[in-house]
Amino acid sequence: MGDFSRADALAFLSSWPAKLAHVSTARNDGSTVTVPVWYRIDTDAEQLLIWTGHERRWVKRVVASGHLSFSVAEDGFPLRGVMGGGPAAVLGDGEIDVDAERARIIERYVMGHLINAYTESRSEYRAILRVDLQQLNGWTFAH
Repeated sequence: MGDFSRADALAFLSSWPAKLAHVSTARNDGSTVTVPVWYRIDTDAEQLLIWTGHERRWVKRVVASGHLSFSVAEDGFPLRGVMGGGPAAVLGDGEIDVDAERARIIERYVMGHLINAYTESRSEYRAILRVDLQQLNGWTFAH
């Protein structure tokens, strides 16, 4: 098993086709919940940006902790993946251009002619969760 450089990990996270990220948060009772999320990477700022909503329970737990960890992996060869995390904040209108960011994220996952319909069907999601990538580790089984 080989390791990625930081640049390789950022390139993997930015690659097409887009892969789902998975984030886990701890509930008050100590149990955890893992959710799949759509994201994009700002390679210049080295930030993970997730489109979401302020009222989602897992988002509230991230806000309370101020930190988020995630993983992204392929399900086919060459079997590569990235794990990372860092300080996290939820940004809304006035702090970030939510419409522009969610468009960039949706374009990674939805075909062009479906983007507007998908965006309108999820109009209540008006937040971008930003994670500063302090930790970033990539791996691969292929050399």
